[in-house]
Amino acid sequence: MMRATRTLCSSFKPLNKQVLVRRKVPEQQTSAGIMIPQAAQQKANEALIVAVAGETKDWSPSVAVGDSVLLREWGGQVVKIDGEELTLMREEDILGVISA
Repeated sequence: MMRATRTLCSSFKPLNKQVLVRRKVPEQQTSAGIMIPQAAQQKANEALIVAVAGETKDWSPSVAVGDSVLLREWGGQVVKIDGEELTLMREEDILGVISA
């Protein structure tokens, strides 16, 4: 059964077991109110799935558009779509789905 690609980003469709994610913006202030300089901020490893490649005969996606996921700290390809920086990565680089 072939399924159409679902997307929150209407101008881009991932291919070949790829997903497009929007990384969470890192915290700029601690819970105590201390401002964190941008140079000291860690790369966010939480993200929201924006688009998923369509299902094929030998692969079915294990994530869906709108899922919150945990990513490896490094990996994926940063792309700019409609003026927004998103990350294109292989589904296998996703560590897990974060349940609400």
